Amino acid sequence: MFSFPGIRISHFSPGRVRLKVDKVKNNETFAKKVEIELSNTLCITEVEINALTGSVLVKYDKYAIKDAKNSDHLLATLKKLFPDLDTEKLRPYLVE
Repeated sequence: MFSFPGIRISHFSPGRVRLKVDKVKNNETFAKKVEIELSNTLCITEVEINALTGSVLVKYDKYAIKDAKNSDHLLATLKKLFPDLDTEKLRPYLVE
């Protein structure tokens, strides 16, 4: 699957993506921050994080995410959490 420095998409289907995030692994404080930020993002319906493994499961409304306002909000949130992430490379995944 597709990967970025420090972040790997381990599973993807429309409406659901599981990430492996190096910065989350063994970092409860950052894991909680990611959970809170993503949970407050438009179209995100559920976030589950396992800080032991660095796994981040994100479930989202696969239809609403196609709206530019919603996808822009998600990408801005990801950029805030992961400043080195090239979020524009993620955009095509959001409209699948």
